[in-house]
Amino acid sequence: MSSADGSSPLESLSQKLIRDHWDFYPTAGSRIGRHEYDGRLPDLSPDSLRRRVSSLREGLEQLRALEIGPQGSEERLSHQMLELFLQRELFTFNEMRPLENNPMRQTGFLNVGGYIRRNYAPITDRVRSATQVLSQTPEFLDVLDKALQKEVAPTVLEMSIESYSGMARFYRTDLPQALSGYSDADLDKATLSPFNGAREKAALAVDRFVDAMKSRLVKSTGDFAIGARLYSEMLATGEGLSLPLSQIIAVGQANLDANLERAKDLARQISLQHGSSQGELSVPEVVAEISSRHPSAETLIPATRDMLEDLRQALIDLDIISVPSEDRCLVMETPTYMRYAFAAMDSAGAMETQATESFYYVTPVEPDWTPTQQEEWLSNFNYDTLRIISIHEVFPGHFVHHLHNRYGAALPLVNRAATSYAFTEGWAHYTEEMMMETDYAKDETALQLTQVLEALVRNCRYMCSIWMHTQGMSVDEATRFFMDNAYMAELPAKREALRGTFDPGYLNYTLGKLMIIKLAKDWKLEQGGAFSGKRFHDQLLSYGAPPLPLVREQMLREPSGSPI
Repeated sequence: MSSADGSSPLESLSQKLIRDHWDFYPTAGSRIGRHEYDGRLPDLSPDSLRRRVSSLREGLEQLRALEIGPQGSEERLSHQMLELFLQRELFTFNEMRPLENNPMRQTGFLNVGGYIRRNYAPITDRVRSATQVLSQTPEFLDVLDKALQKEVAPTVLEMSIESYSGMARFYRTDLPQALSGYSDADLDKATLSPFNGAREKAALAVDRFVDAMKSRLVKSTGDFAIGARLYSEMLATGEGLSLPLSQIIAVGQANLDANLERAKDLARQISLQHGSSQGELSVPEVVAEISSRHPSAETLIPATRDMLEDLRQALIDLDIISVPSEDRCLVMETPTYMRYAFAAMDSAGAMETQATESFYYVTPVEPDWTPTQQEEWLSNFNYDTLRIISIHEVFPGHFVHHLHNRYGAALPLVNRAATSYAFTEGWAHYTEEMMMETDYAKDETALQLTQVLEALVRNCRYMCSIWMHTQGMSVDEATRFFMDNAYMAELPAKREALRGTFDPGYLNYTLGKLMIIKLAKDWKLEQGGAFSGKRFHDQLLSYGAPPLPLVREQMLREPSGSPI
C-alpha cells in the first residue's frame, strides 16, 4: 500500500524519522547538503534529550510494526539500516552518555569551517550562517558544562582540553585568515562586524569551558573504559556485528601476527635487493631509507596531483572497479584552520546540489619551521607513503566511494543519511591492500612494506581499543604496544593510545577491512567461475555504506557464516 505521494509506508516513515534526526542534529543536515539546517546547533539540554529519547522509541515502534521485505530486497535493507540507526542513537543517549563523560564527542558541532570553505551560496550568506552558530556557542557550552560528570577520565579531559583550546584558536586566528581573500565588495562591514563580535564571544566561551575542564582534571580519577557489555553493544548497534569479543580478538590478533611477519619479510627482501654492507637491515632502518625519498616543499602539491592521475589511470587499466565519472578532486594545501590534519579527503555532502566539488587536502611545511622540522615533516610524505595515503583517500578509497554514491544507482534516503564507520573506513583501508595485490604494485617492495606499516597502525588500534576498554590495558601499555608492533616513535604512539580512550570505535578501520575481505572470499566461493573483482567492488559500493553484516544478506545466497 502506498501513500498519497506514491511512496511506500517504509519510505514515508524513513523520510519522517530522518527529518526528525536532522531537526535534532541540524549540523548533520547541513553537512549532508540540506542547507535549510544551516546556522543551528543542537539543543542538548536534559528536556530536549528526554523528548528525543521518547521520539526514538516511538519511531522504533512504528518501524517494527511495518512488514519487512524478503531477504536480499532493497526494502529489507532500508528497514534494517533504519532500525540500527535509531537503536544506535538510543544506545548513545542511554548507555554511552557522552554528554556526561566524553566532551570530545561534541567538539565537531562547533566547527564552522564548512560554511567558509564550501562555495554553495554567496559568501555573505555563509558568513551569516557561521555567525548564527557562533552566537549560539556560549549557551551550547553552558549546557555541556552542566552535563559533565565530576569524574570524567583524566585522559579524555586532557585530549578535550587540547581540542577545545584548538577550537578557540581556530575562532580567533584561522577563521579571519580564511576570509582574508575576500574583498570589501564581497563582504561588507554589516556582515563582518556581527561575525567578528560573535567569533570573539564564542572564543571566550570556549576559554571558560576549557578552564572548567582544567578544574575538573585536578580532581578527576575517572576511568575511560566502557567495559565489555557496552563495547559489545557498541558493535551491535553501530555495525550490526554480534560476535563474542573473544572471537573478535582472535581474528584481530591473527591479522596483526600476519602483518608483522609480512613487514619483516619485505624488509629482508629490500635489504637483499640493496646489498647493504651492514648486513640485513631492521624494519625501522629500511623505513628510514624509504622516508628519505620525498618531494620538496615546493613540489609536494604538484607531485600529489600527478600521482592521482597515475592512480586513476591504473584503476581503468586494471579494470578492478568502475570510475563512474570524469570528476577529479582538487588537490590543495590544507586550509590554515584545518592543519590539525596530515592529509584529508573533503567530499561534498551526499545530498549537496551546489558545491559538489571535492577537496584533497595535503598539509604543507610551515614557513617558520627550521630546516630540520621541514625535513621531518616531508619525510612523512615520502613518495611511497604519499601513494598509500592517496589510495586510501582518493583512488580507489574515499573519493571513488563518493563518486559511486553520487553517480551510481539512486540510493534510498536512509542509505545516504546512515553510514557505517566500519564500512567507510574499512573500504578505504581495504583498497590499500587490494591495490598491493595487483600489477600496480608488482616488484615495488618498498610500497608494499609502506602499506603493511599503515596496516600495523590500524591493527594496533583494533587490539588496544578492545584491551583498553574491556581488559584493563593502560595508556602506557597501549603506547608501548604501538611502539613495539607498529614501529612508531613514542610521541605518535602515545597520541594513538590516547585517541583510543575517547574513540573506542577506531578499531573499525581493521574490522571493516576484515569484514570486506571475508565477504569477498564468501562471494567468490558462491560465484565460482563467474567471479569478477570489478563486479564485487561495484556491487559493494552500490549500497552506500551500510553495516557490513547487512550487506552480506544482500550479496550472498547463504549469508549465515561469520562476517569476519
